Amino acid sequence: MKNRSSSPPLHVHVDENTPVHVHIKKGQKTTPAKSQQKHKQKMKGDTVNMRRSVRVKTKVPWMPPGKTSVRESTYKWEGPTHRLEITPPDSEKLLSVLRLSDLSTDEEDAIHSKMNKYEKRIDSLMNVVGTLKNEAKVQKQEEQRLVTKRLLEEQKEELDEVTQELVETEHENTLLRRNIERMKEEKDLTVLQKRHLQHEKECLLSKLVETEMDGAAAAKQIHALKDTIGRLKNEKHMTSSDINTLTRQKELLLQKLSTFEETNRTLRELLREQHNREKDAQKLLEQQGVLLKRLADSDAEKAVINRALQNPTKTACELSKSMEAMRGHLQAQLRNKEAENNRLAVQIRNLERNGTQHKAEVEHIMEQLKELKQKAERDKEALKKAIRAQKERAERSEEYAEQLNIQLAEKDSYVAEALSTLESWRSRYNKVVKDKTDLEVEIVMLNSRITELLEQQSAIEDKMREDRDALVEKLHRQATEATSFKMENERLKASMFPMEEKLNQAHLEVQHLKTSLRNYEGLIETYKSQVLKTRMEADEVTAKLELCDKENKTLKDEMNREIEMARKQFHTQLVELEKLPEILKITETKLAECQIQLQSYEKKNMDLSAMITDLRQRIELQGDKMDMTREKYQSAQEENKQLILKVEELERKLETTSAQNIEFLQVIAKREESIHQSQLRLEEKTRECNSLARQLEMALEDAKRQVEQTRERAASRERTAQSKMLDLETQLSRTKTDLNQLRRSKDDAERRYESRLQDLKDHLEQSESTNRSMQNYVQFLKSSYANVFGESALLSSPIRSRSPP
Repeated sequence: MKNRSSSPPLHVHVDENTPVHVHIKKGQKTTPAKSQQKHKQKMKGDTVNMRRSVRVKTKVPWMPPGKTSVRESTYKWEGPTHRLEITPPDSEKLLSVLRLSDLSTDEEDAIHSKMNKYEKRIDSLMNVVGTLKNEAKVQKQEEQRLVTKRLLEEQKEELDEVTQELVETEHENTLLRRNIERMKEEKDLTVLQKRHLQHEKECLLSKLVETEMDGAAAAKQIHALKDTIGRLKNEKHMTSSDINTLTRQKELLLQKLSTFEETNRTLRELLREQHNREKDAQKLLEQQGVLLKRLADSDAEKAVINRALQNPTKTACELSKSMEAMRGHLQAQLRNKEAENNRLAVQIRNLERNGTQHKAEVEHIMEQLKELKQKAERDKEALKKAIRAQKERAERSEEYAEQLNIQLAEKDSYVAEALSTLESWRSRYNKVVKDKTDLEVEIVMLNSRITELLEQQSAIEDKMREDRDALVEKLHRQATEATSFKMENERLKASMFPMEEKLNQAHLEVQHLKTSLRNYEGLIETYKSQVLKTRMEADEVTAKLELCDKENKTLKDEMNREIEMARKQFHTQLVELEKLPEILKITETKLAECQIQLQSYEKKNMDLSAMITDLRQRIELQGDKMDMTREKYQSAQEENKQLILKVEELERKLETTSAQNIEFLQVIAKREESIHQSQLRLEEKTRECNSLARQLEMALEDAKRQVEQTRERAASRERTAQSKMLDLETQLSRTKTDLNQLRRSKDDAERRYESRLQDLKDHLEQSESTNRSMQNYVQFLKSSYANVFGESALLSSPIRSRSPP
């Protein structure tokens, strides 16, 4: 009730035992103190919403549907200001009357006093909340101050670090400057190094001269050996003196070759040392460039840091920007790390797949090894069976020999067998004669081929000599033209420098031509060595054929003798038929000897046939080599054509230079006044031209010497070919050792593979740990940014005043 006069009094007649719930909707009593407080609150802008009524709902026990009659019915009444709920008691108690003491006004006054107290408490609570808000704001400001202090301290620390880096960079700069000064001092020392290099070059040249002398001596020994071999070929009879000379020449050759190899080794070692020194010099130059780059970078960083130190106000903004950039950079690094982790995982999967494949291959290889072992065991068993079969055959052959001995006891069979053996000997002799004729025909063909090859070689040598003479003539012409150019250059003063450059280019091209000539001479010498090898092989074939002829002659003589002996024996047997048993024994022994001789002759025939097949194969190989030499000769002719084209281009250039000289002469005619002043310079230039002419002559002499040296080098190359044969034999033994090493390396590779897998797993774990640390660091940065740059999130929430229950 707002006021007692606003609503009429309520009279309810209820029994004493009936529970009554009365809800009164109270209005706000306007006391003078309250009106002042409300006016103040309106001025402040703080509004307080009060609940006018509180509805109290009594909880009713749940009843199943269809049983509402069991539940007691309640009477409800609700007006604009009051609400009434009545639960009627039994019908016996309805006649009782509600007492007036239950609805007295004293209770309403007590309630009003309680409401006033409660409102005062709410006001005090509101004041406390305001003070708490102020305190929270003060705390936030203090926290912000602390955060700013921390940031300033961090910035100071960063500035200290930057200053330390500046000091370090300055120290590095001083060190680099000292290094540069040392490098300059070392440049001053390069003069001594140049002298040392010149001394080393002179040593190398002396060693080269020694090697060339050794090569020339070896070539002389080879020529002497060739002469002796040709002489022995013509004589076709080896004497003890010839053999001694051959052995001596071989020993001399071996000595010369050993000395040549030693000098070559020393030369190679010197060249390797010089190459290593040049590499070290290049590395030093690269390090110098890197140091200079570092100096430039450090100077740039120093300038940037000095600029940053000059304006500390900008550094704060830049630091905030750098922090944001660091945030983005860290996020990018996190992404990169995740990508790297994924890549590593993929690589580990690939490695595991490769490992499984490798294991499968190893298992396959092991299965193949097992199969090979099984095959070897099978082969062993087959060999054992074959040996047993051969033993059985030997026993059978022994039995057959006994049967033959029994058959030989008969006289008639013996005579028939002797006649058959004679006929077989004749047939074999005819076959040997045919083979000999075939061999002689092949020897004639080989000799004809060798003569053709020699003719081709002589033709090639003549052509090469003609080309060489033509090139030498062209060189002489160029030399004469160069002298004429020099005479003309004496007249020309202002245009001396471009003409000298052109002359240098011409000299370079001449040197290129000389090098190409040397290459051609090397090719010719290789062709000569190949022809000499073919000659040696042909000589060996002829010697073997002569031995075959001698053996055939001896066989013929022995056959004739045996035939005559057999005839004599037959005559004696016819005369002395009474002495048959003794003669039979003698004939048995002779038959055994004849069989042994037959076997030996068959073996010799087999060896001769094998030799003939080898000779045919060698002849075919020589034919292939000749085809290769022809192809090389054609390529050499093509290169000669290219050289001729280059010479023509040089002639054209010389013509252009002559035309330019004519133009310069015309210019000189116009500039006769300036010639008088430059006469002294001309005299100096003439002296230089004379020195250049002398240098040209020296260069020509050097070219001739180099041609001779190339010839000597060809002889040394023949020796190196022989040494290569020995190297190939050593390589065979090395390959066997390499196989064992490959097996060991296979085991090592498996171990390394397992170790790499473990290393990759360790790297993965390390990367995961680094990712976690980076994520934690990023979260820490986020929280720090939120604390530093985030706005205060505490907002004033509306507080509602609660009415008493």
